[in-house]
Amino acid sequence: MISRLTLLGRLVLWLLVSLIVLLAVAVTSLRVLLPNMNHFQGEIEQWVSQQTNIQFDIQDVRGFWRNTHPSIALQGVTADFPDGSDIHFSSGQLDIEFDLMESLWEQKPVIADLTIHKLKLDVSSVDWVNMKKSDEEETAPQDKTKTQQRILNRIDSLFLRQLDNFSLRDSTVKYRTVSGETRQLDIDKLRWKNQGKHHFAEGVVSIAEANINSLSIAAQFEDHGSLRDVSGQFYADAKRVEVRPWLTKYAKDKTGIKNGVVNFNAWVTLKHNQPVDGYLELQPSELTWQDDTANHELFIESGIVNLSPTHDGWKVSGHSLKIRTDDQLWPDLDVALDWKTHSWRLNLSQLDIGAVLPLTRLFSDSTQAQDLIKKLKPNGTIEDLRVSRGDSWESLRYSARLADGAIAQWDLLPEVHHLQATISGSIKKANIKASLADDVLPYGDVFQAPLQINHGNVNLTWQNQADGWSLWSNKVAVATPDMSAVGQFRLDMPNQQSPLLSFYVETDLYKAGETWRYLPRLALGQELTDYLSTAIQAGKVNTAKLLWYGRLGDFPYHKHNGIFQAWVGLKDGRFSFDTAWPPLTDLQLNMLFENDAMYLDSHSAKMMDVTAQRITGQIPALVENGHIELEAQTTAEGNAVRNYMTATPLVDSVGAALTEVKINGQVKSHFRLDIPFTTKKQPRAWGWADLTKSTVDIDAPPIHMKDVSGRIHFDNDVVSAAGITGQLLNQPVSLDFKGESNTKGYGVQIDTVGDWDVKPLSPYVGKKWIDPLNGHAPWQMGVHLQLNDVGFTYQVDLRAGLTDVVSQYPYPLSKAERIPEVARLEASGNQEKIAARVELPQAKYQANIDITKPTPVLEATNLVLGKGKFKINPIVGHQATINTDKFNLDKWIEFLASDDQKQSSTATSATSDIKIPEPQQVDLQVKELTLGSLDWHDVDFSAKEKNAGWSMSLNSQEASGKATYLMSNELTVSLDRLHLYVPALDDRDPKKPLIVDEVKKADPLITNFDREFHELMPNLTLAINDFWFQGYKVGQLNMDFIRQGDLLHWKSIDINSGTNEVHADIDWKLGKDTSHTRLSLEMKGENNSDLMDRFGISSGIQKAPFELKTNTEWDGAPWSMRINTLQGDVSTKLGKGVISDVSGAANLLGIFSLDSLIRRMKLDFSDVFDDGMAFNSITGSGRISQGVFLTNDIEMDAVAGDLSLKGMADLNNRTVDAQVHFVPDMTSGIPVLSAFAVAPQTALYVLAITTVISPVVEVFTEVNYEIKGPMDSPTVKEISRSKGEYTLPKELKKVIE
Repeated sequence: MISRLTLLGRLVLWLLVSLIVLLAVAVTSLRVLLPNMNHFQGEIEQWVSQQTNIQFDIQDVRGFWRNTHPSIALQGVTADFPDGSDIHFSSGQLDIEFDLMESLWEQKPVIADLTIHKLKLDVSSVDWVNMKKSDEEETAPQDKTKTQQRILNRIDSLFLRQLDNFSLRDSTVKYRTVSGETRQLDIDKLRWKNQGKHHFAEGVVSIAEANINSLSIAAQFEDHGSLRDVSGQFYADAKRVEVRPWLTKYAKDKTGIKNGVVNFNAWVTLKHNQPVDGYLELQPSELTWQDDTANHELFIESGIVNLSPTHDGWKVSGHSLKIRTDDQLWPDLDVALDWKTHSWRLNLSQLDIGAVLPLTRLFSDSTQAQDLIKKLKPNGTIEDLRVSRGDSWESLRYSARLADGAIAQWDLLPEVHHLQATISGSIKKANIKASLADDVLPYGDVFQAPLQINHGNVNLTWQNQADGWSLWSNKVAVATPDMSAVGQFRLDMPNQQSPLLSFYVETDLYKAGETWRYLPRLALGQELTDYLSTAIQAGKVNTAKLLWYGRLGDFPYHKHNGIFQAWVGLKDGRFSFDTAWPPLTDLQLNMLFENDAMYLDSHSAKMMDVTAQRITGQIPALVENGHIELEAQTTAEGNAVRNYMTATPLVDSVGAALTEVKINGQVKSHFRLDIPFTTKKQPRAWGWADLTKSTVDIDAPPIHMKDVSGRIHFDNDVVSAAGITGQLLNQPVSLDFKGESNTKGYGVQIDTVGDWDVKPLSPYVGKKWIDPLNGHAPWQMGVHLQLNDVGFTYQVDLRAGLTDVVSQYPYPLSKAERIPEVARLEASGNQEKIAARVELPQAKYQANIDITKPTPVLEATNLVLGKGKFKINPIVGHQATINTDKFNLDKWIEFLASDDQKQSSTATSATSDIKIPEPQQVDLQVKELTLGSLDWHDVDFSAKEKNAGWSMSLNSQEASGKATYLMSNELTVSLDRLHLYVPALDDRDPKKPLIVDEVKKADPLITNFDREFHELMPNLTLAINDFWFQGYKVGQLNMDFIRQGDLLHWKSIDINSGTNEVHADIDWKLGKDTSHTRLSLEMKGENNSDLMDRFGISSGIQKAPFELKTNTEWDGAPWSMRINTLQGDVSTKLGKGVISDVSGAANLLGIFSLDSLIRRMKLDFSDVFDDGMAFNSITGSGRISQGVFLTNDIEMDAVAGDLSLKGMADLNNRTVDAQVHFVPDMTSGIPVLSAFAVAPQTALYVLAITTVISPVVEVFTEVNYEIKGPMDSPTVKEISRSKGEYTLPKELKKVIE
């Protein structure tokens, strides 16, 4: 038995299968039927028209299956409205999707989804305003309007009643706006749902040609029979809504808006199509525009705006608006606007003026207003701004608080940065209470510098009147770092008249030097402002008073139709009456400005270091091309006056004159100044200065005057004086001078006269140069100075009469009294060079001097003694020429080398550092020249420096030759001849020994001459071809001299005189405390008398061949031997000769005083030596030690006998101690035998008898002598004699018999 449950399951299954079968049949049928739906186009058109009550035409019908629903697509659907309605409705395609199950259930087509593609609804012909008006007035509409209204009702019914849910895609709706413009609403997508009278819509739309990218909308409302009468809430989400398309072309051009994008969310509530409230949420939006100079940007970041309608207007409130302009963030802004039909009120919490300033371009197209805003550049914060207006502009009222207000300088308005003010008023009158603290106000052309305000307060009232406007204040108080002022003013600005200004101000000035900051340039004029700005430089003022009343155009009120006065008592002031002149300092000055004039009066002031006892002045007219007049009485030191003038425009005239003519001492001056304000006119300064016992100095040429008295006049560049007296070099002078400008600069002519004694010049010139002079000389000097822009030039011409001057200078500068002669000095130069020349009767000297160095340098000189002329400038090198009949060079050397111990300190400081250069060329042409106490005749000498040395030539009666000196200290002398005659040698005492200690022990070992000779002596090569001395021919002389450190070496002195030769070698070493000489000498010849004669020495030994060798050394120079240090060896050898003169022999052997011995022997043995002593030879040698000569071997082989000598000679004390042994030679002849016979008194007689009687004679066989005592007069004492018998030779016997 089948259970009920099973039966029920089978029933359900059967039903389900049946349903599925039926559904499959239906689906299959639809799938077959749908593609052929176009065959039912007519029925479908009829069905659609019946359902909508609108006649539609369908071009094509297509069926298809979508998802699980059957669907049809109606293409080309067009509503057929009456032709006169001008309303068009069409759709590109309608996609209808049916709900199969619902349709089967309800047994009628049930639409699951309806999508309208490309809907085009054109209602732009509908005049909504007139239609609404006819509805409200319940008047019969026109036929067209009635038709349109009927059609619109059908469309309303279609979208609000007949369609439950539908979507619009890519559709457009054209409509007319309230303003009458046609707009097109582009619907991207819109979903619409109807539930009876309640409707819901959501989608994305945009406005064609408005570049609205997207506008998301949502709505929830109910209709009251039509879309024209709805109530509900509406929402819009606008993204990148462009602003520019909404603007008219005029607005675009005037505002300069280039781009604008708005983003916002908006909610609005409508009741019967009337707004109840609104809410706007602003999202980031921007607006860009351009003015004449730059691009600007307004960016709204966020904000909330509430809108509430009233019975006759709107109330709008904005909160937390975050806005920035050009990257400048606004302060949080709250806005309240009460807008009514005939009035409005606006309240803003705060505005940053700088931030909203660019927006003015959007709200005003006035070029004048825009230019004014650009010039003023207002800034600051406006707080609690309240503006209200009624039905006219006269009813406009405003009030606000300004914090940190700022504007740029423009016209008469200053630049302000921190202005605090409260403002209230109307368009005709405003009241302002302003304060300012710690601000700097640039003021453009009104003032010359920004005004620094410490604090200021002003109550201003501005009032607009029919004929202009006025601005006044009953209290103005201001303080700056430099001054404080309190006052009041009123300024009336009529339209057709000049402004009327009235003010009274009292001010205290702490820093008068800052007055220039507060001078009203526009009122005073540029030139006066510039002048006063530089004139008042320092000081302070207590309670200066300023008063002004009058029209500005009538200034300076010459018709007494206004007044301007300012009294200023300046203390400790500094006033510069001209920028080119030094200011007045320490000034106690009263200044009175009266209209366009200014008056000054001071009883105390300083002009640099010049003290002014009284200064008065005035500016007659403070106008263009005006001037200031000053008169001053001063007392000051001369250098202070000079320093003052050199700091003025008279620096090139009066200043230049006082610079070159320096005045020291008290100078009283009275002068006037007339100084124009403009540089087109020249200032004038004139007056005089009195000198009393002052000192005057002139640098070039150097002139120093004392006790100068007189008056100097000046008139701008012209400076003059006459009869100035004073003391120059302690002697009276008188001078005139005049200076004035010329084409090259400034010229000064100084004329000086005097009559001076020569002797008082000794402290200035030097005692050595003045001692040879006596007398006085009248003189006059002219000095012309030319002061140029850079440097100066001058010329000096001095003439002195020498009639009463006596000169004891060596010839040719000697002069006797009352011989009329003139001396002249001429000089010219500049700040770098001097060309000077001095002319005396027998001398001329010219020099080019460089004075740029601390000590003047003589660059070129020319000296002429005797005949000769000046050389033409510029001279080159240093030359000296002597051309006279006689010239005693010894006297000039003695004079020039003499010490002047009495030179004054003044002369020393002035001249001692100046180096007189040595001549580079010397020419002598002298008939008789005295040099070295010798006379030289017809001297023609020339020396010239060239290359690295000197070249010299000499020609005279006594000498002829050439010499060359190299700077390497090499001197070469080559003489063709040299004839020396020394008269002093002829006057010498012949009895005086040759070897004499000429140096005193007390004298220094080393003299100054030794030092100078050792230092200066060059290497010397000397060659004389023909040397004559004392009238005797010496022969050839050759000498080589070299320097070896501190050793001077005469390494070769050779004299060749016929058969005679002299060879010498000398060394001289000079140290710090030592002086030592070594001599090596060799002499030989065939005839000694010939050699002696050649040296001018008369020798007693005649015609004897000789040889002499010596090697000695001593302390001292070669010419200053220290005898006590002499040591060495001496040897000599003489051949056959005759001693014919006793004195001559004594001279030769003088150290042993043999003359005394021979005289004694002559007395002892008469007749033997009367005619001389013949000898065959003389030999000997000796040793010198410490000035003592010791010998043991002097032998003479004489005809009369043999003589031997031994002993010593002390050259220190000039004593001799020697023993002489003489052995007669009896075989030499009868005379000797007779002389040495024992009985010489009967000599020949006895000898004859004896010889007859006996051939043996008794004779002296030897004699011994002692020589002892002073060398000049020793005592010769016979010590012993020996006797013996001598057998006569046969020859002698024959002679006797």
